[in-house]
Amino acid sequence: MAPACDTVAFITSAAAFAFVLTPLAFLLAMLTMFIEVNTLYHLSKRHASAGGYYGYVATALGPFAAIVTGLMYPVYQIVSTAAIPVYVAGIVLPGVLSYFFGINLPGWIWIPFILTFILVPVLLAMIGIRPQMRYIRYAAITEIAFLAVTSLIIIAESKDNTLNIFNPFAWNSVYGSQYSPIGGPIAGLGLGMIFGLTSFIGYGGSAPLGEEVKRSRDITKALMLGVTVVGVVLTEVSYALTVGWGVNDMASFANNNIPGIIVYSRFLGIAGGMLLALFAFNSAFSDSVAMQSNAGRVYFAMGREGILPKFFSYVHERWVTPSKSLLFIGVVSSAVAILSAFIIGEMSGVSVSEMLTSPATSSQVFTALTNAFDFLTTIALVGFILAHFMNNTAVMVLYYRLKERHTGVNKVLHPIQHYVLPAVATLIFAFVLYESIWPPVFPVTQAVGVGVAALAFSIAYTFWIKRNKPDSYRVAGTSVNIVQEEMQERSK
Repeated sequence: MAPACDTVAFITSAAAFAFVLTPLAFLLAMLTMFIEVNTLYHLSKRHASAGGYYGYVATALGPFAAIVTGLMYPVYQIVSTAAIPVYVAGIVLPGVLSYFFGINLPGWIWIPFILTFILVPVLLAMIGIRPQMRYIRYAAITEIAFLAVTSLIIIAESKDNTLNIFNPFAWNSVYGSQYSPIGGPIAGLGLGMIFGLTSFIGYGGSAPLGEEVKRSRDITKALMLGVTVVGVVLTEVSYALTVGWGVNDMASFANNNIPGIIVYSRFLGIAGGMLLALFAFNSAFSDSVAMQSNAGRVYFAMGREGILPKFFSYVHERWVTPSKSLLFIGVVSSAVAILSAFIIGEMSGVSVSEMLTSPATSSQVFTALTNAFDFLTTIALVGFILAHFMNNTAVMVLYYRLKERHTGVNKVLHPIQHYVLPAVATLIFAFVLYESIWPPVFPVTQAVGVGVAALAFSIAYTFWIKRNKPDSYRVAGTSVNIVQEEMQERSK
């Protein structure tokens, strides 16, 4: 889930809408995703598949809903993979070099870095999950420990500590003029939660690995551990950055290219700021590996069932990974990142030539790439919310159909776990989606429109599959094991 990357990217973008309420936005996002762990836990008990959410929805809701979900799930993974390099390579890296070393880079520097942050990780994903995880495991432990300890130091030394940060009605005198154009503090909180929720993209990354782990219950452990640890740390870090920067000055925080790194440098010296930057770059790289692995496996699952072209069902003989699907994800993510940056830049009043020739730390490049990041992240939100809405519906339908008998404590927990909690999570997602649409806010509202267009295409494509490939439609989400199938192919 890349918490250091979230610190320098998602927290800054959330602050552009939530301002001082940014820690509350991340706290609510964490609680929402913790509820979602309940949903994935109860679904994974019934179905372990490389299709992940695609397989879960198929089990409960049938092929039509499964295909739509299967198409939209990789959409938000691809768009997220595209978004992070735009911010980290285009905004943070030039800002770090300028702030610490006085090195001013040209605006186009984000283009080659996109290729580095997307195409190199996809090669690692193609090699196989085991060598990836060995590195990511140790890097993640170090990253989490660094953020947790340093945030506590900043909080302890800050003079702005206040619980009013978690009170959306306490800041009208300071931020009333900023909240008014976007619909008030509750709307600002909802818009901030866009980046709080999407910072958890990847938390369900263990689900598509359901066929490759030795014990399926390890999926549940990964989900619980990931959301709890990363959620607590992100809430802590967002609070530390808010009080460290100044609770009355969060408007300037959002307009700075590396505010988190500056806060760390103020409280922890140059070494603290540099370490956060290095962790953020490593975090973004690891995040790209994980998201491409997830999306590639879902496309593989759909390819082997004929929902997508057979190209996606190819399994590499040596690495036993869906290498062609992964390569497709890498190429598409790169193209989406570059094109979106130019298009949103033009819509922001920044021409292509300005993005290529202006200094990398100029206000023009900063505005264009920040808006592009917000645009891509909000598209990811649409796919993210749809996938989780379908999962929440799936768990309710599945356990209603099972008609299981429950006794003792389970009799009390059954309606809470299988109906109440999924419904609560769905309502929270609906609130965030509504705030991203009304009142209209550029580029968030435009991004929702693109996300809805992707959903409309997915629905139309599913109708086409149902009519033209009835056999593939019937088995959607039901195939079982990538490793077993590869072994069978070798024995033929």
